[in-house]
Amino acid sequence: MSNLNGISMDNPKPVWPSPVTPIPPEAKKRIQPISNVIHVREHMVRIFKEARRGECKVEDASRLIHMLSLIQRSFESSDLEERLRRLEGAA
Repeated sequence: MSNLNGISMDNPKPVWPSPVTPIPPEAKKRIQPISNVIHVREHMVRIFKEARRGECKVEDASRLIHMLSLIQRSFESSDLEERLRRLEGAA
């Protein structure tokens, strides 16, 4: 075969060491369930602290907290609906 810059192409060798070891995926953090307003608040505080410590980008933390605030409003409105339904049923 051809000769490229002094390297024989008759029996090319791979550039990487053999055997190639795969990079293990990062361990995913287990996220606690969000089933009420208190859980939402706990998640917001945790994300805020992570952002302050530099464990996540402030932009990402802001987006996550915004989504959590939407979930919080959803819990609050459904709670209010349930209370109103009970009051109307008692009258």
